[in-house]
Amino acid sequence: MNAVSYALKFWHPVLSSRALPPNRVVAIKVAGSSLAVFRTGDGQLGAVTDQCAHRRMKLSVGTVRHGRLICPYHGWSFDRDGNGESPSAPKMQACVKSYGCAEASGAIWIKAGANGEKPPTLAMDGWDFAGAEFNRVCAPLELVIDNFSEVEHTVTTHPHFGFDREQASKAVMELETAEDSITVRNHGPAKMPPLDTRLAVAIRRGDRFHSNYTFRFDPPRSSVTHLWTNPRTGQERMVKYHVLHYFVPADETTTAIVTFGFLKIRWPLFRHLGPQMGWLFRRKLRQTVEEDAFLLENLADKSPGLDGMKLGRFDPILSLTRERLRRIYYEAPS
Repeated sequence: MNAVSYALKFWHPVLSSRALPPNRVVAIKVAGSSLAVFRTGDGQLGAVTDQCAHRRMKLSVGTVRHGRLICPYHGWSFDRDGNGESPSAPKMQACVKSYGCAEASGAIWIKAGANGEKPPTLAMDGWDFAGAEFNRVCAPLELVIDNFSEVEHTVTTHPHFGFDREQASKAVMELETAEDSITVRNHGPAKMPPLDTRLAVAIRRGDRFHSNYTFRFDPPRSSVTHLWTNPRTGQERMVKYHVLHYFVPADETTTAIVTFGFLKIRWPLFRHLGPQMGWLFRRKLRQTVEEDAFLLENLADKSPGLDGMKLGRFDPILSLTRERLRRIYYEAPS
């Protein structure tokens, strides 16, 4: 068992609920393990190792009937607990490993040995939940977290938010650490975003952009708030948003980024357009993560080590996240 596979001791979001209708099965790879996730006709979820106990066929290319996952090779079938049976030898028993599988906040979550535990229900008082977006990046978990743990790259990458490139030296970064978390607060002169974002948020030239986030590692995730303020009064502009990024390693070279979005809108008219605003916001979230993916997938060296890098003032968090990943996330169970 490699270090990545130990991570399944935590709940991970792996699929959109919409991606798994009744009587369907989907192949996923999470934390180094290949799984077949299925939904029965009455809506119950199951997740098992994606390999039949008989002749190693992928169960994810099978079918779901009468509440069981059926292997397409010889018809062996398995229930949600991994208990199997053979149609040609009814007395022969076989099992495949099963996983905790549950649904919350529009996502399907996986965990080894759930034992009745429930995945987190994501909600924020006073905020409107906009939904979830699922992206996949061809980069190791460590490098993905590196990218999401600093805002220096916003001067060139994200058109809708970030610091003004000409005044980036005035940006302030404050770092606070705890045994199991890292909090970063950034603020500085805002870049001028495209017209639609300027109008929606009521951004003015000279405003300050704020990016505040906390990383936790059980599993790896960040809780991020972005907002703009009037530099003279400190008053917040009309819209701010909060996202929860879950960083889910498929294996040692590929990472899924699952983003749950929340909005806080002061415009009375926009508040009446909740579904439409949520759809537009999710679209921008997907675009933003795709911009990050472009950077990560075009790195000249994707080794997760820090040796040889010339690190700047926004980068002290990189070594801190690696230490907590090793200690909290990858630590082998006793």
